[in-house]
Amino acid sequence: MATYDRHVLFVDDDVSLQKVIKHLLEPRGVKITAADNGAIAYKLMQEGLRPDVIIADLEMPVMNGMDLFRLVRANKDWVYIPFIVLTAHAEKSALRQAMTLGVDDFLTKPFDGERLLLTIYNKARRVQELTDYAEAAHETLDYIRRDMARMFTHELRTPLVSLNMVVDLLKTHRNDLSETDMEELYDTLQSGITRLNRLVEQMVMLIQLDTGELQKLIEVAGRPGPLWDALTAAVSQARAFSPRQRDIEVLYSDGNVTGEINAEWRTLRHALAELLSNAMSFSPKDRPIAVKQWVESDTIALTISDEGPGIPEERQGDLFRRFNQVERELHDQQGIGMGLYLAKSIIESTKGSLELNSNPGEGTSVTVRFPLIK
Repeated sequence: MATYDRHVLFVDDDVSLQKVIKHLLEPRGVKITAADNGAIAYKLMQEGLRPDVIIADLEMPVMNGMDLFRLVRANKDWVYIPFIVLTAHAEKSALRQAMTLGVDDFLTKPFDGERLLLTIYNKARRVQELTDYAEAAHETLDYIRRDMARMFTHELRTPLVSLNMVVDLLKTHRNDLSETDMEELYDTLQSGITRLNRLVEQMVMLIQLDTGELQKLIEVAGRPGPLWDALTAAVSQARAFSPRQRDIEVLYSDGNVTGEINAEWRTLRHALAELLSNAMSFSPKDRPIAVKQWVESDTIALTISDEGPGIPEERQGDLFRRFNQVERELHDQQGIGMGLYLAKSIIESTKGSLELNSNPGEGTSVTVRFPLIK
C-alpha cells in the first residue's frame, strides 16, 4: 500500500486534469482526493475529510471555488487549511476577489508541475509550523498558570491576613485604641496594601514578559531621558517595598552626567526599585546604600552598593533566576523571589546589561549599563 506525506483535496470539473494531477503527484508522495465541484468537496469535508491543502478552480458548475472558500473559512475547524485557487488568464476579476478575501495562493492554468508540488509542500509545512507554535504556546501558558497558583498563594494570603486583622480590630475596639495604636494599625494597613500592590505589579509584568508584551511596550513607548531621574524616583518606590528599612540612608553620586538613554520609564523605575529594595533589605540598619553614576565609553553606568552579608559565589548564579531567594533560611525575607528576575529582564529589554559583584562579609554591588543616546 502506498504511503503519502501530504493529502490534497483537488476540486475541478475537468476530469482529465484530475487524472493528470493524480498521475503527477501521487508517485511523489501526495495523495489526491478529487471532486468535480465545490458542493461535492464540501460534502466530503462534512463527512470527515481533512486535507492538508485544498486546491480549487474558480469557475465550476453547482458551486465554484470562491463559494467553497467562504464555507471553508467559516468553519473554525478548517480555517487553517491552506486554500489555493486555480485560475485562467481571463479570470482576472475573480482572481482579484479571491486575493482580497484572503486565499493563500493561486496557480494560473496551465501550471508547472514542479511549482504545484513546491506550493503544496510549502503551504502544508507552514501550517505545521503554526500548529507546533500553538501547541508550544499552550504548554507555556499551562506552565505559567501552575507557577502562578503555586507562588502567589502564600504571598497573597499573608498581607490579607494582616489587613483582615486590622479591620477587625478597628471595628471591635476603635473606642479603646490610643492615637499611637491607631498610627500603628494604619502603618500595618499601608504596609499590607503596598505589599499587595507590588505583588500584583510583579505578576502583571511577569505575564507581560512571558507573552512578549513587555518587550513590545518598551520598544513602542520608549522615550529619551536621564537615568538619574529614574533612579531618584525609584528610591521612594523602594522604601515602600521595604517598610522595615524605609529610613535607611542613601548616599548619592550622580557624576554630573548629562547624557540620556532611551527607556519606558515606568517599567525601568520598577526595575531600579527592585534592585534598591533588595539592597535595603540586606543592608544593616546603620549602614547606608550607595548609588553612583558615571559615563563609561558610550554607556551610562549606575552602581547600587550595600554593606550586607554578601552572597556566596556558588549561589550568585541563581540570584536572578525567577522565584529564587538566596539563603532564605538565614534571612527574614518577604516576596517570592521575582523582583531581581524582573529587574534583570526589564533592564535587558531596555538594551541594558547587569553585572553582580558580591563577597561574603563585604556586601554586594549591582552595576547596570545602558547605551547613551548619541
